[in-house]
Amino acid sequence: MPMPTSIRRQDSERAISLGAMAALVAALLVPGVLGASRLAQAHGVAGASDAAVGGLTACSTNSGKALYNCVADVLDTMSNQIEIPQAPEAQRSLHTAATRLRAAVNKVQALSAITQCQAVIAGAIRQVVAAGTGNGKGLSKIAGVLAQAARLIQSKG
Repeated sequence: MPMPTSIRRQDSERAISLGAMAALVAALLVPGVLGASRLAQAHGVAGASDAAVGGLTACSTNSGKALYNCVADVLDTMSNQIEIPQAPEAQRSLHTAATRLRAAVNKVQALSAITQCQAVIAGAIRQVVAAGTGNGKGLSKIAGVLAQAARLIQSKG
């Protein structure tokens, strides 16, 4: 037996209302989920940079080529642990610096590898801040690790 038109209309309105509520809930939840994802990425960078500082401290017992290789391992490890979608060049520059450090045969070459990476990171910080996609704190922590690596190479390289 067919349903009266008014009942079908009520069911249709109820379905539309439920759909609108679902859309509203999704609109409220998605920014929170994305914010949590960005927070997790920031903690990932912070954790990776903190571990890198510890790694550099361990590297301080070395000098010369052994030091360059140790610092390269620290930079590679940090690069593998981070993800900065708004600045992918940061991760690539860390790998490039590590490769150049392993190839370095003197302090000048080793410092050059770090300095070039620092320039890329500084540019990425400016880009992220200018685009409004972040505040650059994670990248600033990476810059701090690079500064410590440069000081270590300068003093023990």
